Amino acid sequence: MPQPLIIDTDPGKDDAVAILLALSAPEIFDIRMMSAAAGNVGLHHTSANIRRLCDVAGRPDIAVHAGCPRPILRALQTVPDIHGEDGLAGADLPPPVMPMAERHAVPALIDAISASDRPVSVACIAPVTNMALACVMAPEIAENTAEIVIMGGTFGRGNITPYASFNIYNDPHAASILFGGEAPVTMMGLDVTRRTMPTPEWCARLAATGRPAARVVAGLWRDPTAFMNDACVVAYLMRPDLFKTEWRHVEIEINDETEMGRTRLIGTGEANVKVATDIDVPGFFELLFRQLGR
Repeated sequence: MPQPLIIDTDPGKDDAVAILLALSAPEIFDIRMMSAAAGNVGLHHTSANIRRLCDVAGRPDIAVHAGCPRPILRALQTVPDIHGEDGLAGADLPPPVMPMAERHAVPALIDAISASDRPVSVACIAPVTNMALACVMAPEIAENTAEIVIMGGTFGRGNITPYASFNIYNDPHAASILFGGEAPVTMMGLDVTRRTMPTPEWCARLAATGRPAARVVAGLWRDPTAFMNDACVVAYLMRPDLFKTEWRHVEIEINDETEMGRTRLIGTGEANVKVATDIDVPGFFELLFRQLGR
């Protein structure tokens, strides 16, 4: 029976790969909804981009809800220089056809998790503002949350500051809420995802399949200079055997502006987060090629 899944996202090139990967596997995932966050680009673009990708995949049945336009306590920092002004530079996609769902993402998340007949996995591949606020408003949803898998964090050098990853830095207070919450959290950090740079040859082979999702991904990586960070989250939910994980005690810096958003390993105290520590890189790219080329 397919696994109930919610995707909270800010597409974004690597988000697009994650979304198309999830949409390629209806036998594995029962996608209950998607929620748009502000992050890589603003909410207007991210909410449109989710729908553009659903159009490509022929999935207008999935409700897409717009969420919070900014972090809880900080100003939004976008990165159009990496993803393009609209977030999907190189994809050559038309404007979305499918409509937005009317409700705000936070109450929609609460209702979708509460009403599910089975525990729901949540792929958080954006700043986690929406999911954190849902857990604050309705902490009881933790009981029906199988796992929250967050793309973010690093124990090495960050990708937005020397200390922090982009998604955590953009809303560290929201991430701290989830890391300290009742729902199980898995951290898919840069220490693992930075191993997922596709080669030009792999992208060319993918494009040669001629499949719509494959052409989109190959177009986004026409110049392979970015990692497929967010796709690791969906790959983990599909094939956890491709990853190694360890339970760790992790805290997020929310006070020191210099190190804001840093994910710090704590040697004492109870483990609170399952941390991805390794990835089968050939297996990861084999999974992507097989699914996107279907």
